[in-house]
Amino acid sequence: MRTPLRATSGGRVGSTGKTGRALLSGVLAICLAGTMAVQPLAADAAKPKPPVIPSKAAVERAKQAAASKAGQVAAIERQLAAANARLEQLGVQSGIADEAYNGAVYRLQQAKAEATAAAARATEAEKTLATQRAQIGRFAAASYQGGGDVAKIAPLFTANGPQDLLDSAGAARSVSAAMQGSYLRFSATQVMTNLFKVQADQAVVKVKKATDEAAKAKQAAEDAEAAQSAAVTAIGVQRTQSIAQLAVLQNTSVKVAAQRQRGLEELARQRAAALAAKKAAELKRRIAAREAAERRAEAAERAREEKEAREEAKKNHGKKPAKHKPSSPGRNDDDNGGGRSSGGDARDAINFALKQLGDMYLWGATGPSRWDCSGLVMGAWERAGVQLPHYSAAQYEQIRHINEDDLRPGDLIFWATNPNDPGTIHHVAMYIGNGQMVHAPRTGKPVQIASVYYWIPPNFFGRP
Repeated sequence: MRTPLRATSGGRVGSTGKTGRALLSGVLAICLAGTMAVQPLAADAAKPKPPVIPSKAAVERAKQAAASKAGQVAAIERQLAAANARLEQLGVQSGIADEAYNGAVYRLQQAKAEATAAAARATEAEKTLATQRAQIGRFAAASYQGGGDVAKIAPLFTANGPQDLLDSAGAARSVSAAMQGSYLRFSATQVMTNLFKVQADQAVVKVKKATDEAAKAKQAAEDAEAAQSAAVTAIGVQRTQSIAQLAVLQNTSVKVAAQRQRGLEELARQRAAALAAKKAAELKRRIAAREAAERRAEAAERAREEKEAREEAKKNHGKKPAKHKPSSPGRNDDDNGGGRSSGGDARDAINFALKQLGDMYLWGATGPSRWDCSGLVMGAWERAGVQLPHYSAAQYEQIRHINEDDLRPGDLIFWATNPNDPGTIHHVAMYIGNGQMVHAPRTGKPVQIASVYYWIPPNFFGRP
């Protein structure tokens, strides 16, 4: 009997359904298992990782490294600052040595002049002594031969000879008295001749000593110049190395580190320049106040003179008083109390000095294209007709001393190692007005215009 199609079909379907359900159950079981397996992984991925916490020892090491790095940077910066200060100090020392050499040469010149004068005095005394010795001899011989007759020996005496004193005093009364007078004069001349000889010998010794001192001063100046030159080279190398170390420590390029160092130094220079300008402005204000006070005093003096003239005219019933030359103001008389007006002369000196701007410093130089400080001042004032020695301390000795507030263009400004002793002056500059000066600073620097206070405050002031 054939199985009905529907039944057969249903049977197949039923059989297949069981199998499908079994398969579906397996798939669901697998999916469920997969789902259960995936969920823990997702949860693990979303959980943050625990932070890395350095140990206290590691933190301490890092702090020490940072501090060491910062300390090295600060140390190198101090080295650079010290190098700049060292160069400045060497420049000052070199300038002092240079001017000390000028002083030694100046003293040598004085010693030579003194020796020449002493030798001339000794030579002249020797001639006078020889003349008197011969006269005494002739006098004695004539007296012996003439039996004491003064008339016979009268021709031995001349109108201008050393016997004038005897003639005017009536010493010719007797030969013995005349001879005694001649002998006394001879003895006095002999004493003076011996004294002049001693002075001449001492002057020669002084020249020898001054020569030795000049040689030592020259060697000291050369050594100072050499030390400065060597330091410039050595410190230049040191600066390059230090800047390279800074670049490494600061994690910058050498170019940037060098630029930063130059910027810091320029900032320091600008601050110093600003301070110097402030001081120069204050000096200018003080000078202007002093000049205004002088003008008021001059105006008051003129008013007083005019009042006196009017009163004198009233007393004379309207008659004009006798003319007299009015007193000139102090500025025209002697330039604020000094012996020489610093008007046109000072301008000539200033113009000469300004024409030398840019000429390089050379110790012991007096031009025409190289100068030291006192050489420039000497050359400038020589152009104005004033002779000054080539030595700053001697220049101060030979000019009129003034106060800082009395400065006028052309006046001289001095620096000394001891502010209370002008004998220690070692640098000189020329004031040009408005708190500015022109000078030859030191080796490696040109003749330049600078603030009076660009460096350390000056100590002495004078007017040629």
